[in-house]
Amino acid sequence: MRNAEKDFIEMTERRESMLETGFTLFARDGIEPVSMQQVADACGVGIATLYRYFSTKQDFVIAIGTRKWNDYIGTVIREREKDSVESMTAAEEFAYYLRFYIDLYRNHKDILRFNQNFNNYVLHEDASQAQLRPYIDAISNIGRLFHGIYIKAQADGTLRTDMPEEKMFAATSHIMLAVAVRYAQGLLYSGHSEADMTDEMNLLRDMIVRTFTP
Repeated sequence: MRNAEKDFIEMTERRESMLETGFTLFARDGIEPVSMQQVADACGVGIATLYRYFSTKQDFVIAIGTRKWNDYIGTVIREREKDSVESMTAAEEFAYYLRFYIDLYRNHKDILRFNQNFNNYVLHEDASQAQLRPYIDAISNIGRLFHGIYIKAQADGTLRTDMPEEKMFAATSHIMLAVAVRYAQGLLYSGHSEADMTDEMNLLRDMIVRTFTP
């Protein structure tokens, strides 16, 4: 009789391995061009095995995106706890918050490339809100972090809050992410796709903070 706990651990490890392999392929080569058979071959399993874990390619892609953002945002939350952001002013915490977009560019370009490929894929596949719910829940954690800063700013006045929270979030977080994605893809006017654009991202962050500092 097989050990149920051992079976569960093995299945979990295999699932995680499939997700990581799929992430690597999709971030590097795009999502639509890569078939599930190619993923199965890279995982060293049969296509039927892959489909036992993920019933469709869309399910597989969404599971990868959900896992990657949950993992990264978990890292962000641990860093925030370590650095005691509660003692920061809203303006200081805002600058601290924006630096994680710079960290994504510097250390996690694969996540940014996957994210761009993901957005194109789910749009093309016309994925429903219900199908995307796990991914949306993961991404929403970024908004929750921003919400805490906005509430703090209303109390301490170190950031402007005359703009509605949703608009301020879109005007700051979204632009930082969009620029980080562009740089991660090597889409630079200089033509040097391997250029380090950290200084430019730091400048953008400082400009955004100054814009919202009274």
